Amino acid sequence: MHSPEARPRSRRSSNIPDAGRFSARHLAAHVAPANARRMKRFLALESRAVVAVASAAMFIVQLDAAVLVVALPEMARDFGRPVISLSLAITIYLTMLLAVLPVSGWAADRFGPRRVFVLATLGFGLFSLACAFAPGFWWFILARALQGVCASLMAPVARLILLKRTSKSEMVDAMAIIAMPMLVAPTLGPSLGGLIVDQAGWHYIFLLNVPVTVLLMAVTLRWVDEMPGEPGKPLDKLGALLLSGALIALLTGVDRLASDVTGMLAWGLIGLGWLLGWLTLRHLRRHPDPVVSLDPLRIAGFRTTAIGAGAMVRIPQRAILLALPLMFQIGLGMNAFAAGLMLMLLNGGDLIAKPFVRPAFDRLGFRSTVDWSGALGLAAIVVLAAMGEGTGWLVAAVLALVAAGVSRSFVFTGMSALTFTTLGPRDITSGNVMASISMQLFNTLAITGTALVLGLTAQFQGRTEPALIDFRITLLVLAVGGLAANMALRRHLPRDLTEVHAEDPV
Repeated sequence: MHSPEARPRSRRSSNIPDAGRFSARHLAAHVAPANARRMKRFLALESRAVVAVASAAMFIVQLDAAVLVVALPEMARDFGRPVISLSLAITIYLTMLLAVLPVSGWAADRFGPRRVFVLATLGFGLFSLACAFAPGFWWFILARALQGVCASLMAPVARLILLKRTSKSEMVDAMAIIAMPMLVAPTLGPSLGGLIVDQAGWHYIFLLNVPVTVLLMAVTLRWVDEMPGEPGKPLDKLGALLLSGALIALLTGVDRLASDVTGMLAWGLIGLGWLLGWLTLRHLRRHPDPVVSLDPLRIAGFRTTAIGAGAMVRIPQRAILLALPLMFQIGLGMNAFAAGLMLMLLNGGDLIAKPFVRPAFDRLGFRSTVDWSGALGLAAIVVLAAMGEGTGWLVAAVLALVAAGVSRSFVFTGMSALTFTTLGPRDITSGNVMASISMQLFNTLAITGTALVLGLTAQFQGRTEPALIDFRITLLVLAVGGLAANMALRRHLPRDLTEVHAEDPV
């Protein structure tokens, strides 16, 4: 078995005396020492055990979502269903993760963060087993949904434990360290998932979660102190039920449209979702202590990045995480491992660009950097849409994938920074919850929307499975939508982040 770590190396052309500050040599000179310094700081932290637990939890949750996408074609064959219908395996996970997110903070405060985290980790492992041994498609979807519930409690509660057990003097280093799994997991996930599928089968993607969760529970119980809960802490039960119900109904209905655009079930779920959504907004506005406060949405800057153009501009980059691995396998005939390696280039571009985000904002300006980075990502998607077979196209695809990853790094970081810069101290807590909900919501919509466009284009041409032309059309639709979002966003971007001040709700 060949190592999945092999990858092409960049070379400096002999007729180019200086490839500039973004050359491979420059990257190696800056990224590697930065990682070494980060490891040295981690070993010096008094809270390193808590940081390790939080990092591991976030890595597991991110990795589980990243490895599955390349396994969908094989899972579709085993379950005897169209590959587009298997998008539900991803969207139901994300939907349940999103639906439970609003009550995760209350659960941690009510029962104690360590207790909730350990139980959620145990559940994640058990429902991973259930996914691996599911006797049929709908049993698998049920297990996957419950796995998403546990994941929704793992990551935010782990972050809460970190905040409670880390001193202010160590907080910056701790937050920088736990950010790395959020980048590394999507980078390794597709290639790792492809290797597992090709060599062992998709079931082992879930079986591997079991020993990891057992180890994580053991470390947590050994090194993380118990934190008492607040037995009397109230929960806005009606708000939580309405919000969760609205999200589940709406997102599941949109996902079902990909399989049958005329299906009454899909449209009925969408209608129910809109109704529950209206009731949720009405309830949250009137409740004195709602499960999620709507106050941050009254801030113009936050509203833009959470639900406006700043959220829409990120959809194409999220959507290609489903479209590309399916296109590489179904449209271009690659195996799962090769498709994973291709996607690794996308996430690798994101990872290597991180050290240069802040210098670019400082030197080129915030608006210009985000604007041009967004354009670069959309141009890369257009190149990928035209991709065919042959060495020339493979080289173009490699460059486009790295460029798309670099674009994502700049745009996503910029939107996150702008989101929290606009919030004052009074709104930072509720704004953090709403930003997390928004991120998961638009991530889920990106996946369901991509599956819907693929399904509709295939159905329109009388096919049950998408062909290469359907993937090309879908990628071009994403590029056009992203261009419209970029143009709308530009009007709301400050020239520099130093011009942004915390706003009061209006």
